[in-house]
Amino acid sequence: MSGADKNPNRELPTPTLFQRIFGGASLGQLYHFCNRLSTGLRAGVDPLRLLDAESKAGPSRYKDAVQDTADKIRLGYSFSEAMQLQKGYFPPLLEKMIAAGEESGQVDRVLGYMSDYYLDLKRTRQDFISQITSPVIQFLLAIGIICGMIFINGFFPPGNSGEKPFDITGVGLRGGRGVLIFLGILSVVFGVLGTICLGVWKNWYNCHQTLVPLVRNVPVIGPVFTTTAMSRLSMTLSMMLGAGVEAKRSVRDAVLATGNYYYIAGLPQIESGIQKGQSLSESFALPNRLPDEFIQTLEVGELSGADSESLERLAIQYREKAQVALKQLAVAAGFLIWFLIAAMIVTVIFMVFMQYLNIITGNLPK
Repeated sequence: MSGADKNPNRELPTPTLFQRIFGGASLGQLYHFCNRLSTGLRAGVDPLRLLDAESKAGPSRYKDAVQDTADKIRLGYSFSEAMQLQKGYFPPLLEKMIAAGEESGQVDRVLGYMSDYYLDLKRTRQDFISQITSPVIQFLLAIGIICGMIFINGFFPPGNSGEKPFDITGVGLRGGRGVLIFLGILSVVFGVLGTICLGVWKNWYNCHQTLVPLVRNVPVIGPVFTTTAMSRLSMTLSMMLGAGVEAKRSVRDAVLATGNYYYIAGLPQIESGIQKGQSLSESFALPNRLPDEFIQTLEVGELSGADSESLERLAIQYREKAQVALKQLAVAAGFLIWFLIAAMIVTVIFMVFMQYLNIITGNLPK
């Protein structure tokens, strides 16, 4: 007997702040979730049976979220609405894509696309970790060496009256207290950088409006922001138009599916253009935010009557570009960490050399 039969009105426990930020489904769980449901739906299996089967394996929170999704569907909620009630466990992007799939009647296709998307992200993350593992270990070793030098500094005897004690590092930190101060400074620096990265990821203070225009043309970084979003936009719009969904609804769901707040901010102008009777390509061009390649493809598709097929091909092209961009980003991040290590080592060598030079010049006859 399924959990829904036992208690269809049960509520999930309220997640902690840490769980809301970091406790969502992992990329591996999202990939398997989308892949298995897509395969089952294409085979004609009842979605509730698929969800019940899915809820029997995996971590407890994953099983609870999947089972509660099935319970909510039994109570009359749609698939996307039931996922939205899981207290942030599923990514908003997946929820929006499934909502678009429900509107177009192609949930299985959406799930198949998203399974490929999460598999790409998972592989990219693995590549990224493999790229930075060695540099990070060396970076930690460099920090350990500096801490050792600071600690050894505390054993040097003070100089003569009125003279400063010998300082091998030249930064004035000595002994265990100096090590704690050094590690505290590093913690603050990395804490600030981590907070900034989290803020950009979560779009704090609507920062995407400022950042995306600045970085979208920057090599390596820019394509990551644009190609993944444009792939989702093209695929969703292709499905909606192919299913005969009303134009304004198709556009709204497709733009929301990008998950890119910079593009989403242009949605009112696009909808206004459609209300005035303009074509889709003309409406999408109004905010002046989307790539010319997308506008031109959509315009040609409208003229030829094959807009859905053209957008599907474009979505595949964007997805391939996104895969390349993510791999390039992983390589660039590895080189950045190597550069930080080199800069730290050179700085330490320079400081030690300057102290050695001061000793030599101080002993010269005056």
